Amino acid sequence: MHINKQTLTDQLVTFYPPDNDDKSSEACITPQLVEQLGLKESALLKLTWWHQNQCLVISSLEGMEVRGDLGAAALYLNIPQAYLEYTAENWDPPSRWDEGIPGLLLDYNLNGQGQRQQKQSTQSYNLSGNGTLGGNIGAWRLRADWQSHLDHQSGSGEPTQTNWEWSRYYVYRALPKLGAKLTMGEDFLNSDIFDSFRFAGASLVSDDNMLPPNLRGYAPEVVGIARSNAKVIISQQGRVLYETQVASGPFRIQDINDAVSGLLDVRVEEQDGSVQEFRMDTASIPYLTRPGSVRYKVMAGRPTDWQRHSNGPIFGSGEFSWGVSNGWSLYGGGVAGGEYNALALGVGRDLMMFGGAVV
Repeated sequence: MHINKQTLTDQLVTFYPPDNDDKSSEACITPQLVEQLGLKESALLKLTWWHQNQCLVISSLEGMEVRGDLGAAALYLNIPQAYLEYTAENWDPPSRWDEGIPGLLLDYNLNGQGQRQQKQSTQSYNLSGNGTLGGNIGAWRLRADWQSHLDHQSGSGEPTQTNWEWSRYYVYRALPKLGAKLTMGEDFLNSDIFDSFRFAGASLVSDDNMLPPNLRGYAPEVVGIARSNAKVIISQQGRVLYETQVASGPFRIQDINDAVSGLLDVRVEEQDGSVQEFRMDTASIPYLTRPGSVRYKVMAGRPTDWQRHSNGPIFGSGEFSWGVSNGWSLYGGGVAGGEYNALALGVGRDLMMFGGAVV
């Protein structure tokens, strides 16, 4: 099936003779196929049906044309753009998404280093890694994040040190109609206003990944200078988020997941064993939002520490950012739990070439 200039996956399309002409045939566009066309709600309300309400009446959408090419086994649909949701070459509207198939996955990132001292006749090596183990069942995604390391030094008399930790257990699913992601389990407070902390509970957060690439926000970047070939480890409250090798000199890491926010710990392990450590804040200023758009985050649960011990009373948190007009955004949020309450409200302004301002 071809819709305007876009191609869908192979579909089974039946041709029937119309009710008023037994000598011709028309393609039967079923309700299931209509769901994949990406029509706006206003256009869906105009649709009428024939063949026992199983086939779309093409003329019910003014300007829509359907042409079948049996030789090429193709069906071409020409639909006025005004009836369609936003589409892009590298993005499909939610009406064309599916949940995928059940399965298991193992995501990993491994880094190894070796060093040999000729004068002392000693050698050492270390292997570290992090990743995710999970499974998909329908719309639900079950995940468990892990991290580990192995350190060995021959000639020192010290035993090989190994460590393996499960840093986070959680389950999540997409809610396309809300443009949001529902997460339950162990999580970190994802806030552009308040400090982040680890908690066990649930969150509902609008997800920019459901937007076309050119409408999404920006990911944080980490910059620094390595004195030698080094390993850079980026973590948050003990959980390794990113790990890579960099060459000597300035480095810039730009491919961190755009869902990361809050205070990050950056560790640069040099080849000679020295270590550089610094912190960076990826959400020091609340974001500006596109005109007419709303971003929101709602979370509730109980704070926990790295050992999964309760670390405070039950809390609730919520925040939003609304694009009031071109260049102006209204934002706010609050956190309440036990004897602690916090409220924030402000206005963001895009100052074009001079940056941005928040009050």
